[in-house]
Amino acid sequence: MDFIGIDVGTSGCKASVVSQEGMVKKSAQREYKILKNRNGWACLSLSVIWNSVRDVLKEISSAASEVKAAAVSSLGETIAFLDEGDRLLMDDGMTYIDSRNTEVWKCLERRIPEKELYEITGKTQPRIATVNQYNYWKATRPEVFEKARKILFVDSFVAYMLSGEAAYDYSTASNTLFYDINTYRWSDKLADAYGIDLNLFPQVTSAGTFLGNIRREVSEELNLPAEVKILVGCHDQISAAIGGGAVVPGDAVLGEGSTEALNLLVGNEQTEQLKNAGLQIEPFIQKGMYISLLSRLMHGNCIKWFVNNFASGLRQICKREGCSIYDHLNQNCPGDSSGIIFLPYLSNTYFPDIDVPMGSFIGMDTTADIYHLYRAILEGLSCETAELFDLADDCGVRINKITASGGVSRSSAYMQIKADITGKRIYTLENTEAGIHGLAMLCAVQFGCYKDLSEASRQFSKTACCYTPEKDALHVLRRHRVFSNIVKKSYLNL
Repeated sequence: MDFIGIDVGTSGCKASVVSQEGMVKKSAQREYKILKNRNGWACLSLSVIWNSVRDVLKEISSAASEVKAAAVSSLGETIAFLDEGDRLLMDDGMTYIDSRNTEVWKCLERRIPEKELYEITGKTQPRIATVNQYNYWKATRPEVFEKARKILFVDSFVAYMLSGEAAYDYSTASNTLFYDINTYRWSDKLADAYGIDLNLFPQVTSAGTFLGNIRREVSEELNLPAEVKILVGCHDQISAAIGGGAVVPGDAVLGEGSTEALNLLVGNEQTEQLKNAGLQIEPFIQKGMYISLLSRLMHGNCIKWFVNNFASGLRQICKREGCSIYDHLNQNCPGDSSGIIFLPYLSNTYFPDIDVPMGSFIGMDTTADIYHLYRAILEGLSCETAELFDLADDCGVRINKITASGGVSRSSAYMQIKADITGKRIYTLENTEAGIHGLAMLCAVQFGCYKDLSEASRQFSKTACCYTPEKDALHVLRRHRVFSNIVKKSYLNL
């Protein structure tokens, strides 16, 4: 028995056929670009996303004869508007790094007291929530709302296009900022305060719930078996946590993608500690369990930005030589950055009280080259990771095991730097696509291959490597924090 996991991210989508034993039989991926302009707008083309998903599913269909079910995970917050004929009413899918989110939140933030909002939603970053996109499009595109019959997240949009049925899971619903994570219901109070029409949003249920059979025309077009069941998916951080082995309280997974998220699984008894510390909480698969989602919004995006803008010549050389530029940079990464500091604050959503991008290289001289700058980026990102661990430590939540997953975790150079700077032992997985494995695990449990996620995890989430701290890098962390504080204070005083 096989399953398909479909992971839709900010920079591309991936899909794999995975056996019930956790073996990847075939994978495919497509990249796409965030559409930006000088005003800080950042959108994804929803039609490009759907066409990219179709392409990857076609590519893996030759290995899909035994597939019984499929599930989708995606980036949070971004929404799609559909009319009664299931047509997209506009192609723009606003992302969490779009500056318009922050502008709208300035108008909304006083409608509900901050503490009350946190108690209901568990969210600490309201400036990136769906409520901002909703209100922006309502004000600027009223004709869309006149025709809209459904508002879907990217994962539920893809699942709807596959099955003709729509539902959210608890985690995606919580990204709206008007879902009550305590009662597992839409909050009428928040919806009224923010002017939300809840009739446009589908039912909310647990991830892994049967949604519907694949549409016949989609099955025929994509060469997928007609009996494939489409299951309710989830936020990509939740599927990455599951696939990374976070199935019991105290397990933590570092999602190393476009953003970095420390996904720490906690039970009801630990949520009060997190709430007292004001840390972000998101519902997990089972009611009564939560993920403490501590994130840094610019992560893999920083590396991709650097390569795209400063290493185009090197990219062409690597292409001619038949190697990956990322592999080349990792292999030639020096032992230190020669004192160069990188602050990965390339988005104005990074610090809500400052509201301007502050990305910086500091400390360069004429000997600095592309490899020193690359090392500085990895060190700067690792210093930000250390702060995530400090947040968990400060609120007294014990972390049993840290597993890194996602594309960036393939870099052994980076993982060693991260272990040295954080002082933590970090495990990586045999299969770095934890999100897709997490979706396959949900399907496998739903079809009775395993009694629960804990049993499935022992088969799916196998360790590839363990990185232990090899040298004292406390001076790097201290230097980063000093300059980070100086830069933040400088911008606050502008």
